Amino acid sequence: LGIGEGADAQAPLARAVIGGLAASTFVTLLLAPVVYAWVHSKRKEQAVS
Repeated sequence: LGIGEGADAQAPLARAVIGGLAASTFVTLLLAPVVYAWVHSKRKEQAVS
């Protein structure tokens, strides 16, 4: 998308920003609830025992 002056220099920074946004979205929306549910189920098992 960047076609102006300095576009070649800014491309690595843009990739890092987009990668960071994608990774944080993945962690927030997918990984965090799974880890929470797993920890919550482990605590229930310990309380029942």
